[in-house]
Amino acid sequence: MAQQYFSIQHSLSVNIEPVSIDQVPTSRLALENEMPVPFKMANDVAEIDSNSLRSIRNIGEQADALADFLQMQNNKINLIMGYVLAQQDHPESRFNSTMFGAGEVKFLAHTDLALEQAVRIKIFLPNDSSAIYCYGVISEREEQHSARDELDTDDTLIEYTASYTRIRDIDREILIRATLRIQQLQLKQRAELRQENGQ
Repeated sequence: MAQQYFSIQHSLSVNIEPVSIDQVPTSRLALENEMPVPFKMANDVAEIDSNSLRSIRNIGEQADALADFLQMQNNKINLIMGYVLAQQDHPESRFNSTMFGAGEVKFLAHTDLALEQAVRIKIFLPNDSSAIYCYGVISEREEQHSARDELDTDDTLIEYTASYTRIRDIDREILIRATLRIQQLQLKQRAELRQENGQ
């Protein structure tokens, strides 16, 4: 049985590209070798930054000033990485997620994708200056009906679930951290909204 991971409702830009089964890398090494360089760079830099800044704050008196300076440099690198990663986001295969996590991503599309269709997946995490490159299969599909469906049958959207079948451990960890960060932000926004409505 596949391990279950927490998912969160959130809209992200994702690229979903149907592929034949023989295009799916047969190992994590094959995935690494195929992965475009910007995805490797962004996720490796994200891993280094969070660990480095945490350890620097423990070295003494000048630690805060040094950590602040490095954080500014890190922000510049993140801006550049965000730009580089944006070049990997292709409009012809771009969809919006409705939910994502470390085990799957749900997205809306007009495209007709079959269950068990293999797909190449790119998930863009702009607030983390990161992006995920992996493979999966379409594991669920559900038509989304709206009031317009009666007037325009071509406007029917389908919500697909793509379950990851080939993903690096570091990328799964980044997705876990991203879902937790977004959950905290959503909870904070809800608490502020309740407080405003209560006043």
